Amino acid sequence: MTALASRVEHQVLDSEIEALLIEAQLIKAHQPYFNSRLKDDKSNIYLLISKEAFPKVLRVRKTDLNKKKYQEKLAIFGPFASSSRLSEVLKIIRPIFKWCNQADRSHGKACLYHHLDLCSGACCQKITKEDYQKNIEQMILFLKGQKKTLLKELEEEMWQLAKIENYERAQINKNKIALIKEITSQQYKLKTDLILPNFSQEESAEALIHLRHILHQESIVDSQQKLERIEGYDVSNTMGLQATVSMVVLTNGEIDHSEYKFFKIRSMQTPNDYGMLQEALTRRQNHPEWLKPNLIMIDGGRGQVRAVAKIWRMDVPIIGLVKNPDRLVISIKNKDKKDNIETKIITLASNHPTLKMLERLRDEAHRFAKKQHSRLREKKLLE
Repeated sequence: MTALASRVEHQVLDSEIEALLIEAQLIKAHQPYFNSRLKDDKSNIYLLISKEAFPKVLRVRKTDLNKKKYQEKLAIFGPFASSSRLSEVLKIIRPIFKWCNQADRSHGKACLYHHLDLCSGACCQKITKEDYQKNIEQMILFLKGQKKTLLKELEEEMWQLAKIENYERAQINKNKIALIKEITSQQYKLKTDLILPNFSQEESAEALIHLRHILHQESIVDSQQKLERIEGYDVSNTMGLQATVSMVVLTNGEIDHSEYKFFKIRSMQTPNDYGMLQEALTRRQNHPEWLKPNLIMIDGGRGQVRAVAKIWRMDVPIIGLVKNPDRLVISIKNKDKKDNIETKIITLASNHPTLKMLERLRDEAHRFAKKQHSRLREKKLLE
């Protein structure tokens, strides 16, 4: 993508909900090649405003847009990545714009949403067609990202209503203005899975690409090297007793519980993380039937990484993750060094996708090692 791009443009918005709505509009308008999740796909869902006396607010799949009943429409918004994202948007804006999808089949009875104060009353003739359509037009302005235009219109109308002493209608506009300002403020946060829906696979793929780039820059891996299997190791013991080394696995960037192993340390009963890691990793190399890793990650710093590198025979790179703050420790072969091992510290931003992925692996290795150590300790106590 960076090779093809000739320029970069950005747009600063006031809130997360505006960013979500504008994003959907831009994707619809430009159909970006790299937006595979939100590009032309049958699973994408759209928000459609029907064209009738009392317009409906409908969620429509792309595959249904060509149906005859959806040909007449006031507006269409999307695509949205999932139904849940769109549902969250509608849940947020419904108390403001209070549409009704039951006006033509209610037989004069109030719908459930009217009882919940989420319907303007089109179902039970409590709002005129003109006022209802004006309300829908205001919602369309909001969905198009024209917040300033909408707020100006509502404020002007509010003062005009106040001048003719129609205070009840003026109060409705005042409430709308307050709600719109609230949901478009920087303090108003959407659910995490709305802004970042289940993109775990995409996030993992991005993290792996960055990691490969980092290792390639240090001449550790080839530029096309796949990091399909990353193994993480950690030690847990109590003063050297009931020592356990865990092996946890990322498969294509995702935690793979089915590949977990643990090593009960046999050669020592004194505190020695370096020696315990060396024993575990030596034994790990004696299992050619296990899938070969593309990368080894140790929970620790230079010392742990160097200790493992000394006994490591596989042609697989070794890195560490050291704490406070979290930083990468990379093992580099150096013929000029006495032991042929050199280490380098690489600092990444705290929100860097690669760092977050490796932290997840480190935390899982720690959890699993502690779990197995506790099991062995409890067994010893019972004996």
